[in-house]
Amino acid sequence: MAKKMLMVVMLGLFSVGVANAGETSLTGFLTYWGGVDSIGKSIDGAGGGVKLRKKLLGLFAGDVRASYVRFSDADTSVTPLEATVMVGIPFILEPYIGIGAGYYLVESDLDYDSGPGGFGVLGVQFNMFVVGAMAEVRYNKVNVSMNDEYLMDGLSANVGLMIKW
Repeated sequence: MAKKMLMVVMLGLFSVGVANAGETSLTGFLTYWGGVDSIGKSIDGAGGGVKLRKKLLGLFAGDVRASYVRFSDADTSVTPLEATVMVGIPFILEPYIGIGAGYYLVESDLDYDSGPGGFGVLGVQFNMFVVGAMAEVRYNKVNVSMNDEYLMDGLSANVGLMIKW
């Protein structure tokens, strides 16, 4: 009898874990980018974006994101299209760390080239049933350049609100 009860409990816990392991969320976020222009002057960019995140096996997650960042000092805008893989500790307050890659489309009067890049991310997600919030800091290494001088290398930060299903 005890073995049967243990099996039922284990099956129940496994079922709950599998059901929660597939969580999907859609986040709208604000973003800030610190960068350097072609003569080494610090420039700031700000904008917003969306990300679609899928949780896998409880600890792992992946997301795709698109955003728009305007660097007003450089009269330049960038549209990052990115994908990220992450590992986190699932709880109400969920810390995570990850790496990502993307392609960065540049629109500018200056001679900046679009290009690929990558980033590391460290963040925290606040989970409340079907809604939540997130905050993250990233280090970006992006090949958006003018005469081999990089525009978007450096730190960025995102904060946002999400819905989950």
